[in-house]
Amino acid sequence: MHPKWHHLGANEFIQSYNGKTIDSDKIASFQEIRYAEIMLESSSINQKRKRQPNHPAFDEIRNSCTKELQLKGFETEVYLLPGGVGVKLLNSNHPSLVQIAHLPIIEFDFDYPGNPSIEHLAFFRLQGIRFSQSKLQSFAELDQFSLKKLHSDGSQAMDFDSLSNHQLVELSLCKTHVAELNFLNYAPIKSLFLSNSRITDSSFNSLKEKDLEKLDLFRCKITELSSFSDFPLEELNISGTEIKCLSPLESTPLRKLEMRATKVDNLSPLSNCPLEVLHLPGSPVTSLSPLSYCPIKELNIAGLEINDFSPLLSMPLNKLIISNGKLNDDQISILKKLNLHSLTFPGGPDDQTAEDFFENIQNN
Repeated sequence: MHPKWHHLGANEFIQSYNGKTIDSDKIASFQEIRYAEIMLESSSINQKRKRQPNHPAFDEIRNSCTKELQLKGFETEVYLLPGGVGVKLLNSNHPSLVQIAHLPIIEFDFDYPGNPSIEHLAFFRLQGIRFSQSKLQSFAELDQFSLKKLHSDGSQAMDFDSLSNHQLVELSLCKTHVAELNFLNYAPIKSLFLSNSRITDSSFNSLKEKDLEKLDLFRCKITELSSFSDFPLEELNISGTEIKCLSPLESTPLRKLEMRATKVDNLSPLSNCPLEVLHLPGSPVTSLSPLSYCPIKELNIAGLEINDFSPLLSMPLNKLIISNGKLNDDQISILKKLNLHSLTFPGGPDDQTAEDFFENIQNN
């Protein structure tokens, strides 16, 4: 770590950046950035709120990286991460990555079609790689790294066992041929995105001791949730599955649930969950009573046959998505009592106000 940062507190560190321009040949090191984050996180002014990643000190680092990448012929988007920056590469004909090995890059996102240029990634202390558009042919190509995060959606690679070499915390294999998850036996996995894959109920037998917090199973062949009862799940997507019962979720710290087009008709198991976001379109749910007094801030009930809207009055709703046809006077009366920032319908403006919603109903 640069010696001049050793004695500085958080506020002094920030003040040392004010009015200062970081030239491309004087860019802050990986250690300096991490030290800044630790100091910001531990400072008294941030004890009651999360770290502010957009503080000018960090913006300056990001902007300096962006400027140097542009000067060297890279089309990129740079984003801040704890301990460094991530770089989304947009042009397949970019220069050699060796030219930017001195930058504090800890994650690359190959966001262009074709085969990614990964031959020079060993020059970086990478924690994560995303192949947003580029398609990896073999996971063995990543053996030179020890990754915590990997997104390889749509990959045709089949050697999933090669991923056992990484201590993955976050993994996305959407639209792949993955069917088993044994390669994660020794990984501290917390976030797993598997939509449109070949995952089934039995795929989770090897993960029962894991601390999964986020799980995406959109359109997977999942029929029951018993394997998930011990997961500390906070976010779950079971849309497009054959799930009928939510009972295994009743003791989970679930905050966000996507369950569009499922066979679930009873929401009672969710009554004690700290739910904040719930999307239900396409489900045979007819009653919101089990959700009374749940801390739900965003609710999507578009297309549902629900007569009694009164449970909505007990929720701290900010956003409600609902079908704008066939609303009776009692339902409209309840909707008008809600203190909503957004009241919209499928296909409507995402930030539509309640006033605009009611005007739309009146005009139609």
